[in-house]
Amino acid sequence: MSKVITPPIKAFLMVLLFPVFVWAQKETITGKVISSTDQTPVAGATLMVKGTKIGTSSALDGTFTIKAKEGDVLVLTGIGIQKQEVTVKGAMVVVNAVTDQRNLNEVVVTATGIKKESKRLGYAIQTIDASAMTQAREADPINSLKGNSAGLEVNINQEIGHPAAVVMRGENGESPVFVVDGVPISSDTYNINADDIESYTVLKGPNAAALYGFQGKSGAIIINTKKGTKDKRGFNVTINSSTQIEKGFIALPKYQDTYGPGDNGKYAFGGGGSSPSSYFGSGAIGVGINDYDYDVWGPQFRGQLLPQFDGQYNASQNYTTTFADGSTYTGHVAPTAWTARGKDNLKHFIQPGLLSSNSVAISSSTDKTDIRLSIGNTYQKGIVPNTQLNNGNFTASVVERFTKNFTATAYINYSRQSSPNVPDVNYGPNSIIYNIIIWGGADWSVNQPNIRNYWQPGKVGIEQNYEEYYRYNNPWFMSYEWLRGHYQNNEYGYVSLNYKISPSLDVQFRPSLTAYDMFNSEKLPYSAGVYGRPLRQGDYREDRRSLFENNEDLQVRYHKDNLAGFLDLQAVGGATTRNFSFNSNFESTNYLNVPGIYSFSNSLGALTGSSFHSSMLVLSAYYSVDLGYKSYLTANVTGRVDKSSSLPSNSDAYYYPSFNLATVVSDYVKMPKIISFFKLRGSYAESKDGGTTPLFSPNVSSTPASNYGYTWYSPYGGPTYQFGQTYTLNPTYTNQNSAKYSDQLVSNSIHTSERKATEFGLDLRFLNNRIGLDLTRYHYHNEGIVNQGVSDASGYSSYVTNGGIYTNDGWEAVLNGKPIVNPRGLSWSVTANFSTYVRKWVSDANPDSWQHNGTRVDLVYGNGFVRATDGKLVIDPASGVYVRYSDLGSSAQKIFGHSDPDWQWGLVNTFSYKNFSLRFQFDGLVGGVIEDYVRVKTLQGGRHIEAATGAIGLARPNDEANIPSYVGTGVNLTGAAIALDPITGKITNMKALTETTNASKSLVQPFVYDAASIADLNIIKKTNVKLREVVITYKLPERFFGRKNILQGASVSLVGRNLLYFFPNRYKDLDVDQYTQDAGSGLQTPTVRSYGFNLNANF
Repeated sequence: MSKVITPPIKAFLMVLLFPVFVWAQKETITGKVISSTDQTPVAGATLMVKGTKIGTSSALDGTFTIKAKEGDVLVLTGIGIQKQEVTVKGAMVVVNAVTDQRNLNEVVVTATGIKKESKRLGYAIQTIDASAMTQAREADPINSLKGNSAGLEVNINQEIGHPAAVVMRGENGESPVFVVDGVPISSDTYNINADDIESYTVLKGPNAAALYGFQGKSGAIIINTKKGTKDKRGFNVTINSSTQIEKGFIALPKYQDTYGPGDNGKYAFGGGGSSPSSYFGSGAIGVGINDYDYDVWGPQFRGQLLPQFDGQYNASQNYTTTFADGSTYTGHVAPTAWTARGKDNLKHFIQPGLLSSNSVAISSSTDKTDIRLSIGNTYQKGIVPNTQLNNGNFTASVVERFTKNFTATAYINYSRQSSPNVPDVNYGPNSIIYNIIIWGGADWSVNQPNIRNYWQPGKVGIEQNYEEYYRYNNPWFMSYEWLRGHYQNNEYGYVSLNYKISPSLDVQFRPSLTAYDMFNSEKLPYSAGVYGRPLRQGDYREDRRSLFENNEDLQVRYHKDNLAGFLDLQAVGGATTRNFSFNSNFESTNYLNVPGIYSFSNSLGALTGSSFHSSMLVLSAYYSVDLGYKSYLTANVTGRVDKSSSLPSNSDAYYYPSFNLATVVSDYVKMPKIISFFKLRGSYAESKDGGTTPLFSPNVSSTPASNYGYTWYSPYGGPTYQFGQTYTLNPTYTNQNSAKYSDQLVSNSIHTSERKATEFGLDLRFLNNRIGLDLTRYHYHNEGIVNQGVSDASGYSSYVTNGGIYTNDGWEAVLNGKPIVNPRGLSWSVTANFSTYVRKWVSDANPDSWQHNGTRVDLVYGNGFVRATDGKLVIDPASGVYVRYSDLGSSAQKIFGHSDPDWQWGLVNTFSYKNFSLRFQFDGLVGGVIEDYVRVKTLQGGRHIEAATGAIGLARPNDEANIPSYVGTGVNLTGAAIALDPITGKITNMKALTETTNASKSLVQPFVYDAASIADLNIIKKTNVKLREVVITYKLPERFFGRKNILQGASVSLVGRNLLYFFPNRYKDLDVDQYTQDAGSGLQTPTVRSYGFNLNANF
């Protein structure tokens, strides 16, 4: 019986078997990829059969195998080699890879906008692509540089509106100059739209930034902005939208909710009436028992009846409370149940934050014109209720090529910051953190009606409702009534006119401006309690600042290659004028007449304030000359002279030279096959500062704000007049202003702080540039300005002169690699940054027995606890508490370590597979110590979790009965008076002492308070690791786009920031990430995780 295959079945089988027929015609082709230069094998090159997804990579010996047939075209790509196509003409294919000089001769932007080949640079720089930093956002784009550049410290400020403290190579107190497209700006980085940034170039130290004069003493961060479009259609519209929710603490103070306020286990609220007029003064008293005190050392929450803030006050009724020690209190407040109403008050008060950023950019490019316009807005909602910041931004840039020789570029950026309220975390009753965690107990809840409704019935606008009318402030009252407004307009921009006189000579004129005007206000409502304002009758203050800076730069550039057949010359000469002007006016009421009317005309007393004005003219001339020998060796010399009007006439001009040398050894010495590129470099530079300071905050010492209020630091960069004999205004004992002439004597030969910097480095690349190592060793010699003591008979308090010489020696390493490269499959790239430095005194102007010449500048030392020779803590048998050096009349100091970290590091990994990519970053610190201030204060106040757990927790209830029961871990030393070494604090007469295990008992409160009173037991190491960022991105496939489609590209990203914090749990009340160099911490808003998404679309 014959079988008939119908036509449809035939067609189906042909479709099904066609790939098999095609595959049957292909063969396994072998081949080898070799360098066209020296015939050495090329590893890691990618080969794809054109028009298919068939591909492979070359092995370490350059060999490869691939399924292909004769006539197929192999497409070769790879790092450091040019893309090329090779036709298969047999079973064996040899591919000659041509080196892509564009990878080796990368052009980077250096100081004053000068472009140079990176291989010719004799100093350390690092370029960072900004595109990877616009997905997981920060309110301040500079924060994204954290962990991405070796030697750059970015101490991120969690507070709304406050930029990060940026430090280069450990030189704290200084800041690198921020530069936009070669133009320095005197404005904060909050006003920059991250979507406008193309890349960052970090110039590390004065060697790289010498052409910026005193502004470049600490290096520079160059922000290169986007211009025009690379779209082949000539225009492009880009929309980016990012939303991140801030929720989930990674560092939060650990506090107990077992005990309430009070002292020595006792508490009774007297209640009734207004605040004592002298509550914050020396005569402060409470009418109850310990109801005026700061501490949370009161009774345990057991439901017992105690008079407290929610009890009814009846002046005609007496209520008697009997305490555990038998003592009694009689008052007029009805006792209520003593319970922990407010467990986790901070968590219940803080709300999820929000960071939302949206921007639209329109770009157009023709053969004559590049235009880019962008508008963006960033909205930040704080985790503290009723706090927020809006930041609107507009940017325009135009590049016009009028002729082949004449080009003009214009750029302008305008931003507007506005916030009706920003939080205050500084220590004091003005801080919500202070009120809830440090000194506030759990006896009240942030969500109970008489706390949430923060005005007392019948006293709206006059008296707040809180647990005690005499203490602290209701957090809701602080959030919605105590308002700190911030409004700021920022503008900066430039016009650049470039004319090419000849193919080798061109001239550029570039005027620029930076300006901002800022208005801050603070409304202190009636009944708000602050230090030094006992009447609690409110206040109002205004802080206005304005800055204007104009730079005009003329630059002539000449270049000529192959001079005399072997020399390359690049020369730049220029001159700059910098006009700077700054004004600040601060004014405050002296209490308010009428509650709720925030106006200077409503001041009860005379208005007080301060004003400040500064101006500066800096005239500069500079040059830079590069001389290259056959591209093997490049020598560079630069110089700049700054003459400043704000410096003394006998030392108002300084010269800043630098010398740099770079040689590409691999260009003239045969290297092992594994080495693709080998460069050595060295440089020397001298720099001084300009008698300026980077930040400004008004002097409010003669106003009520000296005792409270928010300190807002704004960008300044202007003169300090530290060498001038100026007057200062201070109030007298009658509160009248008085002028005081400076009582400092200034040396006639004084000069500003000076730095001499030497730097050496190498750049190594391996495996055809797939792995790179950039290593830098630097040495700074710094001389500062010091105050020396003088005889009182001279009529002066101090003598100001040069001194305080110290060195800074450091290493930096940048390791990058692409272990896997497969455009059609899995690819992996990685960058690791490491840095370390040590600062040591050469000539300490104020030496002591612990810190002196040869010791570290960042040495941390202080009063310590006495220890026996075996290290055990010594306890006073009489009191039962630890013995401090000072208790024995000794001035000995204990060295705790150093505040600078031993190492800083960052690790960024990027994986991509087809249309998906994963980017994640870890960074952290190794070594260094810091005093945990939050731990100190919560322990002293009895609020810390360790003040109510463990053996201390078991003994603490006995404090209520005034029965000492806690036995501290340590030893007693008897038989003789303890003698200490006056320097180290070590016991010197141990043989005369008898050591026994401590058995003496103490009350818990004095024991814990004394243990927390000095830094000894509260010094912690800074070693930590953060999972800084995770970004998962999906790009829509190309098939969705085309010339006829409106949509030309799109991607969606899931993002997270600050996701994990690896740090000892015991000390996670502090995020040390904000204190890279500090020896002590302050209060801080808890650090939270952020999660969200980013959408990007191109039209």
